[in-house]
Amino acid sequence: MPTTGRPEIPEETYEDLMQATARALCEHGYTRLRVRDIDEYFGKSRQLINHYYDGKEDLIEAVLQYLLEEYERGIAVGDDVDPEQQLDSYIRQFFHGPDIENFDHWAFVTALIELRSQAQHYPRHQELLLENYYHLRGILVAIIERGIDEGEFRAVDAATFATAINAVISTSRMRKVCLGDDEAIESGREVLDTVILPQLRTDPDGD
Repeated sequence: MPTTGRPEIPEETYEDLMQATARALCEHGYTRLRVRDIDEYFGKSRQLINHYYDGKEDLIEAVLQYLLEEYERGIAVGDDVDPEQQLDSYIRQFFHGPDIENFDHWAFVTALIELRSQAQHYPRHQELLLENYYHLRGILVAIIERGIDEGEFRAVDAATFATAINAVISTSRMRKVCLGDDEAIESGREVLDTVILPQLRTDPDGD
């Protein structure tokens, strides 16, 4: 959202600007990013950006909120599927991205990693990222606890398993984005399927 006291930005302009900022962030990185770089992707007057946002930091905070909200929407899972299906959906969407039109999953992940790398210098960014982490972990904990209640999963500590699953996903994505390891996602999924998930399922063999 814009800085308090500034005009409310129209929805279409907001979407265009947030996507332009995310693309510029992926291209230039956080420390080298300038408003003029965003303007190149935005394709509209730079004065329009300044009209709604008070400089780079205000805009970066807005795009961080935008990216996190987009991803949370994409990973939502419904109660009309069983816990095993919900868990698989959660993992697949983190590894491969949500099914959202015109949503570039790896551009999002790259932008998010770039913002996380600088978050220690920006308390507000840290707050938003940490809030998002616990929110998403809470979704996974709820899935696991439902599976326990319905007898599909063993009586484990849901928070511990959720942390372990998310750690594998996060490490795999970091390897792909930061190290260019094209096998990172496949090997991360293998770790989950052969080491962690079999310990969660009622059948020790995972069948």
